[in-house]
Amino acid sequence: MKRLIALLLCLTLLLGSVGVWAYAAEAEGTDLPTVYVVGTGTGLIAPNPDGSVRRVYPIPLPDGFIETTVKENLDVFKRAFFTQQWDEFCVVLHDVFTPLFDEIRLDENGEAPNGSYSDVSWSRATLDGSKVGGKYPTSRYMFYYDWRMDPYKTAEILHGYIEDILAVTGETQVNLVGRCLGACITAAYMEKYDGEHVKNYLLYAGALYGATQCSKAFCGELYLESGGIERYVYDLELFTDEVLRDLLQSFVTLLRKTGGLDIAAWAVNNVYRQIVYKVIPPVVGETYGTFPGYWSMVADRDYEKAKSIVFHDKNPDEWANFLRIIDNYHYNVQVKTPELFAHYRDMGIGLANIVKYGYQTIPVTRNSDMLSDSMCCVEDASLGATTATITGALKKSYLKTADAKYISPDKQIDASTCLLPERTWFIKNLEHTNFPACVERLFDYILNDAGHTVRSSETYPQFLVYNEETQTLAPQTQDNCDTTARYRHTFFEALRRFVKALYTFIRRLIESKRAAA
Repeated sequence: MKRLIALLLCLTLLLGSVGVWAYAAEAEGTDLPTVYVVGTGTGLIAPNPDGSVRRVYPIPLPDGFIETTVKENLDVFKRAFFTQQWDEFCVVLHDVFTPLFDEIRLDENGEAPNGSYSDVSWSRATLDGSKVGGKYPTSRYMFYYDWRMDPYKTAEILHGYIEDILAVTGETQVNLVGRCLGACITAAYMEKYDGEHVKNYLLYAGALYGATQCSKAFCGELYLESGGIERYVYDLELFTDEVLRDLLQSFVTLLRKTGGLDIAAWAVNNVYRQIVYKVIPPVVGETYGTFPGYWSMVADRDYEKAKSIVFHDKNPDEWANFLRIIDNYHYNVQVKTPELFAHYRDMGIGLANIVKYGYQTIPVTRNSDMLSDSMCCVEDASLGATTATITGALKKSYLKTADAKYISPDKQIDASTCLLPERTWFIKNLEHTNFPACVERLFDYILNDAGHTVRSSETYPQFLVYNEETQTLAPQTQDNCDTTARYRHTFFEALRRFVKALYTFIRRLIESKRAAA
């Protein structure tokens, strides 16, 4: 009898665990196929005359390229530094940097002269149309593409990909997700095909309103700010070794507290002001400036200025078709986003947005302290949210008149001013390139029910926090949202960390030499 009872208990537990497993499997995924359009960085290949192909991106650097280049041109830099005559240096910069793009730059029609293309392809026969636990896996249908090209041209390819997915799954609609540049690609698709086949449309860390560094680089507004540099070394995971990380961070803090970083930044900015028209048109204009895809990430506030600088030394007649291509996207998609989204909403398409933040942008702009995910600022990625700076909060006078239900617990974001206030989620402490599985579960929640809003669930309220150790999302509260402590360091605290790290580093060197002996 005891054995029978034990056997029944085991069967009960087993069936219970199977039920839990089945429920979990059913919960992970989407009811419709989800097409996830990635950002930049897909590898590029070009055909050889013999029919083989060669890889042209990532750009293959020769062994020792950086060291050799620095050594060969050190005298040029010294002359420029001591004479403050930078013409020769600008020529060298152009001659060293632009040849690296010989294999991937596009021509005045936005085409690849060497026939290069994305090294990721698909066929209808290779697509899996099955379900798992009654759902389509969230990240199964990843769309890779040539990120240099006109978003409208890529949208045509995306259209074929979606039709193939519908054919193998037997569905009539898909969910469409666009991340970073993928937001621009999906927006071009939505405009070109009027939302055809799309049930739900989700932006994720999107660059639809621009990507800060790209936008500012194109319009020549680059600027080093010492506070931004200091904060950036506390965000940047340059070293996994704690001692080296402490050594770098404390050294930079000491350098800033003593004014050294301010002097260095001032010197660089002073030189840049003199050479901006000698650098941006020939360098950007012959590299990233030939990519219509990158032009789609230039914000409207910078767009016309960017064109005037990047094409400053180019024949306007020769580049007329290229300008038509980038203007077509900019003025028919980015600028018209509010009216396009209103149209899609009227069509019954579920629109939503997920924005990440908690990091400053790369410190090459005057406002590097803007709230961002390190690449896209919250104001742009959210399509209009009002924000504080990375170390600050919204002013008390502002908060008095704001609608409290849209204010983040950290008092850094007012979501009421974004384009989709009831369907925009914000995740703090999640960097731009990081896409953990817990975010896929948020995708599932949003895409499986277009009726879900930021008020529908205690698990997924409008403001969330990402825990890197547990790789989980949690509702943001006043107790778990303060991440600015990593930017607050006194001189003496930095000095203590620097001395301790330096001592440990030197001791390691001595011990390693003894061991080698």
